[in-house]
Amino acid sequence: MAATFDYIIVGAGSAGCVLANRLSADPALKVLLLEAGGRDDSFLIGMPAGIGRLITPDVNWLYQTEPQALLRDRRMFWPRGKTLGGSSSINAMVHIRGQRQDYDHWRELGNPGWGFEEVLPYFRRSENNETIDGELHGRGGPLNVCERRYTNPLSRVFVDAAAAANAPPMRINRVVPCAGGGNGTSMAGKRLRRLSRTDTTGT
Repeated sequence: MAATFDYIIVGAGSAGCVLANRLSADPALKVLLLEAGGRDDSFLIGMPAGIGRLITPDVNWLYQTEPQALLRDRRMFWPRGKTLGGSSSINAMVHIRGQRQDYDHWRELGNPGWGFEEVLPYFRRSENNETIDGELHGRGGPLNVCERRYTNPLSRVFVDAAAAANAPPMRINRVVPCAGGGNGTSMAGKRLRRLSRTDTTGT
């Protein structure tokens, strides 16, 4: 191991792995990536149904929130990944981008480069969407995204009931927000295999 480094990144979670990958693409740089957890080679991490078993302290920090006043002072379980890939290694494999208005609001707060139109090319470049291409989605990127292979009939009942309550169906990750500022329901795309950021960045 080198005695000195140009960059030391603390935390090999989603952001840390991507940052380490991009920096280390320059062969002139020495990059050290530190992670408190272990490797992400458990078969439970690579298997969709493994999510129910990824709540153990070897891969999960098992955080609890502070008491929430609007929840009668209950604490909420707040799982965060403690392994290479961080929370991307223990997530539910649902692919959802942030709301367009949120990115634009960050830009308006004085953060140039964070508007939706500015970050969209990076979303597209990172994505390999099996079924959708075009203005919003991309193909050929390291993050594979696909449609569900099976939809539980109750999911459709839920979406229909929400529509009756003025929360219309919407296509997830679309450009134009639906009526009501983006409030609605959708059956999101997913990843058939739980890919952590270590898979998509080669970390």
